[in-house]
Amino acid sequence: MELLTRKEINYIAKQCGFTKVLDCVTEEFPDKVLGYLGDHLKLIIEVESNGTKSKLNLFVKCMPRYDKWKAKYLTDLKFFKKEYVMLSSLFKEFENHKGTRKWRPDLLFIKEDIFVFENVALLGYEMPHNQKTMHYEDVKATVETLARFHAQSYIYEEKKSKELGRPYRIWEDYSDYLHEPNRGLSWRDTGRNAAIEYLKVYSTHRSKPNFNRYIGKIIPALFDTAMELMKPSTEYRNVVAHRDLWTNNIFLKKESNSPCHALFVDYQTVVYSSPMLDLSSLIYFNTTRSDREAWTKEFLELYYTVLSRELDNAGIDIEHIFSKCIISEAYEKSLVFALTQAALITPIVAMSKQKREEIFDDPELSERINVVSRSKEFIDYAKEDANYQTRVTELLDEIVERYVFPNDTNELI
Repeated sequence: MELLTRKEINYIAKQCGFTKVLDCVTEEFPDKVLGYLGDHLKLIIEVESNGTKSKLNLFVKCMPRYDKWKAKYLTDLKFFKKEYVMLSSLFKEFENHKGTRKWRPDLLFIKEDIFVFENVALLGYEMPHNQKTMHYEDVKATVETLARFHAQSYIYEEKKSKELGRPYRIWEDYSDYLHEPNRGLSWRDTGRNAAIEYLKVYSTHRSKPNFNRYIGKIIPALFDTAMELMKPSTEYRNVVAHRDLWTNNIFLKKESNSPCHALFVDYQTVVYSSPMLDLSSLIYFNTTRSDREAWTKEFLELYYTVLSRELDNAGIDIEHIFSKCIISEAYEKSLVFALTQAALITPIVAMSKQKREEIFDDPELSERINVVSRSKEFIDYAKEDANYQTRVTELLDEIVERYVFPNDTNELI
């Protein structure tokens, strides 16, 4: 299947400063589950300039080519359409600075079902290990990049407000692409049910009276609350929130003589919401509970400092956008989203790549795993992998301790 025409390949080469193309090939990445919501490929273009031949090594994201159910699923949910609109329209209005202020890889070519980016792996960026939580410096770099990304929403809105002579919000023009699709609820419901079934087997609180009844009633209500939180906030200034900042969507560059730097990829599940949904879920996806308890206050301060600096560079007073006195309150209110979203993502993330490939890259299993049931897969894998069981149980038990038995009583709260 031809992904790109000769004309498109020539255009991409020209974007990289070359006018003569000799050859072009695509290669699969060895990690087949690199792109759970799409296929990722290497695009290698052989070029020539002044008699010297060289190769451009680029990164391609496209619709699933061999999993028909998943391709239809992504089309129905408009996930690719979301990212296409963000990259081809809104993000063109967002400044993607060079160096350490950069927040996403450079886009070289785009059409509705194929995106071509620079290959940041060649610049020294790597994905964090999916089965491990992130170190302090990694999370710090990710929080800094998050603040820079969020700043662009505010900068764009303030600029447009001045141009129009009235308050402007991104939601006006992009609401069709910045909400959670109703057709995606089955995936969330399947993940929610898997979390409940997992807790019945592994929770350290499972012996408490009426445990199954309580989690069966309270946890679905928490997921309903999280759905409401994904809508534009009426309390806080909203941003375009990535919402999916786990290891597969983060690239880190670590150098001995400079601070760690993060870039974000995959903007298929963006929503327009409180920025704290992104910050809290990022922290819950990528840290242990003890690390969260030790680091969260500092990362809230860091986020606010970087956001303030980015806005100040654009001539905007952060107090006009997001007062420091309410950031902790906003973060606390976002935790229902963070915990429930992590309950959906972490049981998948924490699996070995081999197991994820076996389960999630099998076209015959796609429909069942995504919208019917994945409880058995999580429960069975926890029996095989003690580290997996520890990480997932710790996360899901925090939901139990915060919302089901907050006072460690046997009464339904």
